[in-house]
Amino acid sequence: MSSASPNLVAPARSTTLKWGAVMLVVAACVGYLIYSASGGSSEYYLTVSELQAHPTYDQDVRVAGVVQNDVVYTPLGPRVQFTEKDSTASMLVVYQGLLPDIFQPGITVVAEGRLGADGVFHARDVLAKCPSRFSTTPYTQ
Repeated sequence: MSSASPNLVAPARSTTLKWGAVMLVVAACVGYLIYSASGGSSEYYLTVSELQAHPTYDQDVRVAGVVQNDVVYTPLGPRVQFTEKDSTASMLVVYQGLLPDIFQPGITVVAEGRLGADGVFHARDVLAKCPSRFSTTPYTQ
């Protein structure tokens, strides 16, 4: 009886180890996919103050702020420059492209792009937060 037991246990251990290794590889792959997919969106956006406190010149970021009254449109295609401000800091944003319909001074926007070494934010996209979704008073133009 004792000689038959080791032979029966060995194949069961081998099968368990194989399935364990397969499950470990699958779990590692799923973990990597989740990690790589969430890498760019772990922080949705920064404020102007946060970006100025920790400037990043080598990667794209999203920066939220309120459009100030100095919006300047240039005749070189749909190009615009404006100041984006939060409660304590402001920065110049330059953008070339189509703007959201509700873009105007006083609207909160999220600019996506890179901060230049000169302190100017070069946006590749501008998203406007709809004030009617974030306010208890109705939006009027």
